[in-house]
Amino acid sequence: MLILLLFFLPLLATGKKPHILYVVMDDQGYGDIGYTQQSNDIKTPFLDSLAAEGMILNRHYSAWLCTPTRASIMSGKYPIDLGIQHDVFSTNTDECLNEKELLLPEVVRHNGYATHLVGKWHLGYARWSCMPCKRGFDSAYGYVNGKTGYTDHIVGNYYDFYDCQTTKKDGFTWNILTQDAGIYSLYLYNRRVKQIIENHDPEQPLFLYLAMQSVHSSYYAPEKYYTCHDTKRCTMQAMLNAAEDLLQDTMGYFQKAGMWNNTLMVYHADNGAPHSDYTSNGFLNGYKSSLWEGGVRTVGFLYSVNETIQSAKGQTDCYVHVSDWYRTIITASGGWDAYVKTTGLSPPTELDSIDQTGLLSDNSTCARDQIMLHIDPVKRVAGYFKGKYKLLIGDQDSTASCESSAYYPLDEGSIDFDIIQLFDIYADPYEESDISDDYPDIVKELKEDVIEYLSHQVPLQCQLPTVDGSYPNSKVPYYLPFDFRNFAPETVGRMFL
Repeated sequence: MLILLLFFLPLLATGKKPHILYVVMDDQGYGDIGYTQQSNDIKTPFLDSLAAEGMILNRHYSAWLCTPTRASIMSGKYPIDLGIQHDVFSTNTDECLNEKELLLPEVVRHNGYATHLVGKWHLGYARWSCMPCKRGFDSAYGYVNGKTGYTDHIVGNYYDFYDCQTTKKDGFTWNILTQDAGIYSLYLYNRRVKQIIENHDPEQPLFLYLAMQSVHSSYYAPEKYYTCHDTKRCTMQAMLNAAEDLLQDTMGYFQKAGMWNNTLMVYHADNGAPHSDYTSNGFLNGYKSSLWEGGVRTVGFLYSVNETIQSAKGQTDCYVHVSDWYRTIITASGGWDAYVKTTGLSPPTELDSIDQTGLLSDNSTCARDQIMLHIDPVKRVAGYFKGKYKLLIGDQDSTASCESSAYYPLDEGSIDFDIIQLFDIYADPYEESDISDDYPDIVKELKEDVIEYLSHQVPLQCQLPTVDGSYPNSKVPYYLPFDFRNFAPETVGRMFL
């Protein structure tokens, strides 16, 4: 930790901590961006230029679905440590990223940062204490579920578009933005980002978490973004054109405010693309919700024009797991001292996150040599990386779903060890040759590692009870926490209109 902090000392000594723009794309496949050269029908010139001038993360791995990925980002832990081993959070359950977890924005706020979320939350809203403005964000603007309509902002027949704020003057406030129905969401995100930056003091460090709605279904973009119409990939291109517009404007707002020269941008997707005619994982095997490379190997890069923040450019084949951004961003924001001093508490010790700030100055030294990719006791599958090897356990085509009354063991019985595959993932990135029979000793070693991780699992949140018939309801046609009636109406703006 000390060595990595030394890299930021010249910047921190000036009193200018870096602004952090953290962009998470939704369901963007390995073939849905230009620089991977995994497809010839998609063009993303703006993103390609940033990646080319930054650090491309060739081995960036996320979880197989969006809630597990976002939970790892915010907590620095693997999904198995959070009870999010199987599926995304649903719209009517008690699922919530445990309130006992110390989230990333809570720590960076202790380091003097303003913290803002624009876009998707999807980490639960069973209680007000689950919501982003109660978890370290000064403000949040967007939607709480896994998806919402791009113009009507409706999912499951209920409206999902809001903003919230936490201020010393007004405390916690919440508004349902019904007046924005009918407006394309990326225009709304653009407006909100502009407001945040224009109203921000450039001398205060900013943490902006831009959790993009793009390019999740339903597949839509305004007509002006289309360059062709003959295939569904034309719609994907239009959606990416709209996303690039938003990101290019975001950079422009930072530049106009004099902040871009002191900004670190982190960019990656939350998982691979789903199986559809709109999306592509290029030559990678598998799709979203699988442990094949197409489900978990995600596009990603780092970018800063400031060489004090990022001196290393080019590409790296070092493993980076999405949980690593927790420690990495905390180090970049100044470390743990302010949190310890102001709270009297120690930093969490049981983290899976590994500090990757070394990649900003050296792309040849790797911080990770293994990733416990996932364990799912419902599908009875697991995935694990160590060195150049990837071990897959269980039936990777399983479609088993979580049942609230079922018994799912969290020990060695949670995965099917009768089905094992081994790949040299560097020599065989498309997972074409199972070499498990050729390397029994490697299989044994990696299997023993996985068995050790099995003990880390906590009970599955997908088995928590639903609230059928009582929420949402016709009197409040919006997605709100179950305890919304315990919240003072005068602080909720238009919520009850």
